[in-house]
Amino acid sequence: MAPTAKRGGFANDPDHKYNANDVVLAKIKGFPAWPGIVMDDANVPSAVREERPASKSAALYTIRFFPAADYHWAPARDLNPLSSEDIEAFLGSTQKKSGELVKAYKIARDPRVWNEQMNKVVKEAEEEEESDRKRKPRSGPARKSEPKKQRVESEAKLDEAPATREETEDEMDPQTRKVREWRHKLQRAFLNKDGVIVAEDMKNQDETFKIVEAYTEMTPEQLRATKIGKVMRRIHQLGEVPRDDEFHFKSRAGELMNRWSAILGAH
Repeated sequence: MAPTAKRGGFANDPDHKYNANDVVLAKIKGFPAWPGIVMDDANVPSAVREERPASKSAALYTIRFFPAADYHWAPARDLNPLSSEDIEAFLGSTQKKSGELVKAYKIARDPRVWNEQMNKVVKEAEEEEESDRKRKPRSGPARKSEPKKQRVESEAKLDEAPATREETEDEMDPQTRKVREWRHKLQRAFLNKDGVIVAEDMKNQDETFKIVEAYTEMTPEQLRATKIGKVMRRIHQLGEVPRDDEFHFKSRAGELMNRWSAILGAH
């Protein structure tokens, strides 16, 4: 079990003031207390900010959790400062040498580089969405104005631009075509034009995720040609996903983003 941070007398202090970049332990119903970092709004995806619940009784802090970079809002009473002593105490006492919670504590030792990478991912995603909005009027003949549709639909359109010559199917190698097939399956399930995610289909999508997660030969060329990373980023930023408490699609998408960012960063 994770240690409770008591140093400084702030254990579950509802009046304690937290600042951006503070490393904390957050209490979430149904989960062990989990390490994360307090975020400022400038580095939080706009889609996530829109989901922020209203609270009149207490200030809510935005927490970015390690290692999947998913988000949670918590009042001070559900947070504890996480010191280096607490981190080492947990890592020294746990019998597990791997797993998500262990990864989270290891990142918490010094999350600066990890957090900067996540901030970069958020910034690039926001810039792509802004660029896409600006390009839309030039993408075809003028259309009659349409009612504003759900965010899920606009996200699904991000990858609908025609492929460049280098990305045509005839010129893709078989494995790259398979990666693109995975992208299409996930896009249809989570980012379809109707904006509806079918709960009964989530078991099938869990199998698709397992196939993608098991693929260890992803290359920078495959990522660029298939744009599967964009789809994972949109899934990671979705508000509500059916059965996500069972299959953890959003956090898994975040982990794949981290893995692929490392691949791109190495080339």
